[in-house]
Amino acid sequence: MGRANDIELIRTTGLPDPERRALERDVHRGVLERIRPGVLVRPGALEQLHPGERHHVLVRASLHRIRATDLVSHQSACAVLGLPLVGEAPTKVHVSDPTTTHTRVTAWFVRHGTAARPPTAYIESGGLRTTGWARSAVDVAATRPLLESLPVVDQLLADRRTTPEALAADLELRGSGQAKAGVAIGMGSALSGSPAESVCRVRFRQVGAPEPVQEHEFRRAGGGRAVVDFWFPDQGVVVEVDGRAKYEDPTMLEGRSTAEAHWQEKRREDFVRSFPEVRFVVRLSWADLMQPDRVRAALRRAGVPCR
Repeated sequence: MGRANDIELIRTTGLPDPERRALERDVHRGVLERIRPGVLVRPGALEQLHPGERHHVLVRASLHRIRATDLVSHQSACAVLGLPLVGEAPTKVHVSDPTTTHTRVTAWFVRHGTAARPPTAYIESGGLRTTGWARSAVDVAATRPLLESLPVVDQLLADRRTTPEALAADLELRGSGQAKAGVAIGMGSALSGSPAESVCRVRFRQVGAPEPVQEHEFRRAGGGRAVVDFWFPDQGVVVEVDGRAKYEDPTMLEGRSTAEAHWQEKRREDFVRSFPEVRFVVRLSWADLMQPDRVRAALRRAGVPCR
C-alpha cells in the first residue's frame, strides 16, 4: 500500500497548453509513460510493484473522475487497503455508486449500483474513500472466484480488521451473490498465515481432501516446538506451503541470509519428521497451488484421500 502511494503521478489536465504539449512530447520520446488519459508516470515506475499495488496506482490515477458519492469497492478497495489480490488485477476501477441500482461499465470504471443497499461505513486511505472492511470482503466474495476471495477474508480475520459476526451480518443484507459469498465467509479462518495458505485451503476443497488441522503444533517435552501449516492426523501427513517470500523477503528473513533460512527450515522439517505420528511431509509451492492436479497428486502420494 505504501509503495503505491509513493509513485509520482503527473497530471496534464488543466495545465497551460505549452506545458501539456511538452509533456505529451515526453511521452512520445519515452521520457514519460501514460497510464490514464491525462495521467503520466516515470518510465518503469510500476515495474517493481505487485499487481495489487499497480492497481492501487490506477485507482489513484482515476481519483479526479471518482464522484463525491462514490466509494472505491470490490477488488479496487482491496488494492487500496493492502489486501491480497490473487491473479490478474482488474483493468478498470470498481466503485460503489449509491445513486442507482444498476451496474454500468465505462471506459474507466465498473460502477456497481448500490442504492438498494448503500454502504454504511467507509475507510479513508491516502485521499481515497473505500467501502468498509466487511463490505469489501463480502463484495469480492460475491463476485470473484473462491480462489481470489478467501485470501481476502482470511487476512481480514487474521489481522482482526473484522469479525465472523460482522461478515455474516453484511452477508445477510446482500441480495445477488449471497450463496456464492457465503462459501468464502463460511470458510474464513484467522489461522491462515498467508494468501498461499488460503489458496491451499481452496485447493483441498476442490480436490475433495479431508479437512486438515491448521497451525498444528508439534512439541517435545524438555524443549523444541514447530507449528506446521496443515496436519492430516488420520493419515499422519503434514503439508507445508512454501513461498519465495519465506527465503527472499527481507522482512521475513529477520537478518538471516537465504542460505541460513533454508538451513533452519531443513532443521525444522527434520524435527517434525522425528515424531512417530508423522508419516509424510508434503511441500507445496505457489506454482503447485496454481495447478489443482499437482496438489491432488502430491496428497495422494502421501496417502491423503482425494476425489
